[in-house]
Amino acid sequence: MIPPVPDDATTLVLRRVFKATRARVFRAWIEPEALQRWFRPRGLHMTVSRLDTWEGGAFRFDVENGVSITGTYLHVLPPQRLSFTWSDASVQGQETIVTLDFFDLGTSTEVVLTHERLTTQEMRALFSGGWPSLFDTLAQVISGPQDI
Repeated sequence: MIPPVPDDATTLVLRRVFKATRARVFRAWIEPEALQRWFRPRGLHMTVSRLDTWEGGAFRFDVENGVSITGTYLHVLPPQRLSFTWSDASVQGQETIVTLDFFDLGTSTEVVLTHERLTTQEMRALFSGGWPSLFDTLAQVISGPQDI
């Protein structure tokens, strides 16, 4: 059995500055075509099966390896904040919460990602590696010539 994470370590906070406007970075999180370009494990294809980007709206992403990510939007405040529940096999039937805050730095944007309710060491380790990898892919996509 995997030991639980101490209460003070159930939240993961990551910060990243992207060389794109706040509106462009925010759109990358809420438009299906954009999400499919970057929001997936490296080397795998992901399909946006549902994306209702309003408070109370649901989403479902299906990865070609059989994993489905589902959740509900809790806060949608363009282009400042996006918060949603997260459920997939990695969270062992639990529901975690992801909050993204977007800070305008002129031609760049700082994103602060807060992932809460990571109740095991395994979950925390998985997301500690997964989110930075996704951020790397997002940075490549939004710095490219195609508009998001």
